[in-house]
Amino acid sequence: MIFTLRPYQQEAVDATLSHFRRHRTPAVIVLPTGAGKSLVIAELARVARGRVLVLAHVKELVAQNHAKYCALGLEADIFAAGLKRKESQGKVVFGSVQSVARNLDAFQEEFSLLIVDECHRIGDDEDSQYQQILTHLSKVNPHLRLLGLTATPFRLGKGWIYQFHYHGMVRGNDNALFRDCIYELPLRYMIKHGYLDAA
Repeated sequence: MIFTLRPYQQEAVDATLSHFRRHRTPAVIVLPTGAGKSLVIAELARVARGRVLVLAHVKELVAQNHAKYCALGLEADIFAAGLKRKESQGKVVFGSVQSVARNLDAFQEEFSLLIVDECHRIGDDEDSQYQQILTHLSKVNPHLRLLGLTATPFRLGKGWIYQFHYHGMVRGNDNALFRDCIYELPLRYMIKHGYLDAA
């Protein structure tokens, strides 16, 4: 089955490519639930020049993101104990945060892009599994690009997960892991254009 990107999905992909051509700063894409983040991830992994690691916090998301990528007619590895697969040599690897963090020695080869699904879950603690992975991959490749995707860029008790919005607003502070929100799709757009039912 061949998937065609919806216009906003293509815009999110284009915004990412444009950002990383000019900057190395961590970036975030905000898409509402139901907007098809996994297809955006699949397309970004497909067009990336180097190797890509896609992280998710539960095995169901790992499997879903992997399936969407494979639906493009491509092959990718899975590194997730919960899915009983630990492959880490492919151009594209879909992994669970827990499994990758516990097996960093399996990730000695260079990745050019780290994509984190549900990236609002990344904690500020340097000892967190996300931070361990990011630190390790950045040592292997100091030019590693970091992209996060989320539907919820504001965390209670923490604030915004990014500092600057592409419409010009300053949201978070210097401590925000992600510097730039490079694309955001309002829920009302999805409803207005018939992608979601206003139930």
